[in-house]
Amino acid sequence: MPGLLAVALIAAGCQDSTPPTALKRPSFWGGENQCPETKFTGGGRIDPTPPNSMFGKVTFGFNIHGATNCVVSKGEIQVVHHPSQTKYHVSIHDGTDGFGNTPTFSVDGTCITVFATARVKHVNGDWHPHPIGMRACDNGEPGSSPGTGPDTFHWKVMDDDTFGHGDTGETPLTGGNIQQH
Repeated sequence: MPGLLAVALIAAGCQDSTPPTALKRPSFWGGENQCPETKFTGGGRIDPTPPNSMFGKVTFGFNIHGATNCVVSKGEIQVVHHPSQTKYHVSIHDGTDGFGNTPTFSVDGTCITVFATARVKHVNGDWHPHPIGMRACDNGEPGSSPGTGPDTFHWKVMDDDTFGHGDTGETPLTGGNIQQH
């Protein structure tokens, strides 16, 4: 009988275990998909101020299509930091950016965060790569209206904090709109 009891205990213990094919979730997992299929578009202007390391007039435009695997499937991002005459461009096709990297995203409420590699050009210099992070939030309509918005935009060069690079901080739009579709 002890052998039969051991088999019964093992069988009972296995009933509540996670099948080996299930994805292991962190202990804080809320059950919601962090990477739903999504589309965000936007364009406009922000005017970040010090202590942000990238301050002054910044204009931007983007369209991001995210797949359920947390990869940006297609999209374009354009950002111009006017005081330093620095241009940023990200082009994503078939889940790959222009440097062969896989751009990723996550959605938090009405905000999207994207990590990719941008082509960067200062004034008339050569194009060169930098890893970037972008966060855009659709906080209501119209996007640049105080009170019901304003939407916010955040641009950060991940590996360089010199003039024309750096971090805008999460900044309210002074013109334009961000749209979560």
